[in-house]
Amino acid sequence: MNSNGNISTFSHVLIEQAANGDQRAFKEIYDSLSGKMYSLCLRYANDTDTANDYFQEGFVKLYRNLQNFRHEGSFEGWARRIFVTVCLDELRKKKIPFAEINDDIHIVSNEVSVHAKLDMQDLIKLLQKIPDGYRTIVNLYIIEGYSHKEIAEILNITENGSKSKLHKARLYLKKILMPEKSE
Repeated sequence: MNSNGNISTFSHVLIEQAANGDQRAFKEIYDSLSGKMYSLCLRYANDTDTANDYFQEGFVKLYRNLQNFRHEGSFEGWARRIFVTVCLDELRKKKIPFAEINDDIHIVSNEVSVHAKLDMQDLIKLLQKIPDGYRTIVNLYIIEGYSHKEIAEILNITENGSKSKLHKARLYLKKILMPEKSE
């Protein structure tokens, strides 16, 4: 930290130290990010073993790429993009057909609003119940804040395809949350 107490300078120094192999500095980064990044991995995975794999791979890539951080924007946002990319790459390896997610969901067409407070654990459990492709769209759009255009580019689908899949994912979630109202 500099004499003015500027936290961004401290972060800059900490990141530089970690990039130069300082294990104490990297542990400090790990400790400050691990909870949020593990939660992110759990949202993309369908079980804790898979989330653990994503998490480990994410920190390996983060460590290997520390020297590439340009100090433009937040470090946490930069790290988050690495972890999202790891999760998406792993899902692609599983050959999740994002462009061909099963659309055969039979649900009543009138919208039923669901106003339930979910804590993070409930949200993760709920997301783990839906197919990988839907879970990915929900994560990217609702949680990560990507636009449909960005999602289309990331997943190599059309923008309308992203919108359609998000709509169908919402219907799928409603079916899980309110099974008596569906069909």
